[in-house]
Amino acid sequence: MGVRITDCTIRDGGYLLSKNSDPEFVKGVMKGLADAGIDFVETGFLQTNVTGESLVYANSVDARKYLPDDNGRTQFLGFCDNSRYNAENLDPYDGKSFKWLRISFAKHEIDASIEFCRKAQEMGYIVQFNPMDAISYTDDERAALIEKVNKVKPGSMSIVDTFGAMYLEDLIHIFKQMNSLLDNSIAIGLHSHDNLGLSTALAETMVMLSKETDRDVIVDGSLFGMGRGAGNASTELLASYLNTHHGANYNIQALLDVIQKYIEPLCDHIHWGYDLPMFVCGTEHAHVDNVYYLQKNTDCTARGMYEVIKTMPVPQRTRYGTGYSKTDFTNLQAAYDAYKKSEGAIE
Repeated sequence: MGVRITDCTIRDGGYLLSKNSDPEFVKGVMKGLADAGIDFVETGFLQTNVTGESLVYANSVDARKYLPDDNGRTQFLGFCDNSRYNAENLDPYDGKSFKWLRISFAKHEIDASIEFCRKAQEMGYIVQFNPMDAISYTDDERAALIEKVNKVKPGSMSIVDTFGAMYLEDLIHIFKQMNSLLDNSIAIGLHSHDNLGLSTALAETMVMLSKETDRDVIVDGSLFGMGRGAGNASTELLASYLNTHHGANYNIQALLDVIQKYIEPLCDHIHWGYDLPMFVCGTEHAHVDNVYYLQKNTDCTARGMYEVIKTMPVPQRTRYGTGYSKTDFTNLQAAYDAYKKSEGAIE
């Protein structure tokens, strides 16, 4: 059994930079993570529609310009949302760029993502399979998904806490089911968000659960927790934990150097991390765009956000990302208007 770390700073943190980071920032972060011996590093976004952002790639060739000359033991990852990329755009793996592909998808995209996995494998890639919003699956739905995944055998299948709504009990239940049903050659991954302040605890719990199996485990983090909204587990915390308790040998000094040089300066003008609006998203299983919209367009307090979002059915709270219109906030606006009307009636 092995435990490995995937760093998502360039991709998940890239949302905060509108997918348009300075090239020297990208190169510096990737080199620093490779110097630290981080196992996997996401390189950015694969998209069919490429409009000039520095972190958006048509294929693996576009990502080469950022990769360090000496990547040590680090392997690089291409990331795509199923709704935004087609495997037909992918170039065959040639050993010069990322070897691994991570595909993220919603429930209604399962079959398309299975087919993407097959095509990518035929082209020489290893796939990390990331079904979004793990806690939205029933046990039967998850079992049916795993049955399909076992037929294509990707490199890993992740437990993805898309909306930062997962508690430790949820993770334990899902991991045990996946571990019992998933082909043992497939690693189990974890990608979480810190809306409930639990990202690092979730990752450490996953590592402890892995002692019950000889299966490989992959935990995701980002430098200083950098990511949209509440951010992620912190790569440096995960590396230190694995060094201390699981015999890993990540270079913590290299991580500190890259954080201080490239990440801390961003804190002066970019915000991420736990706060009350992110708490609302986590407890109410809601997309971060709900609170972004309410912050920009209303006078809602955190309590108001909580009460507005709570009146909406869960599917309406989550449909602002991949595969859905980011600009259609009709349901949210209607919920806010109803809330203000009821508030006025009480007064």
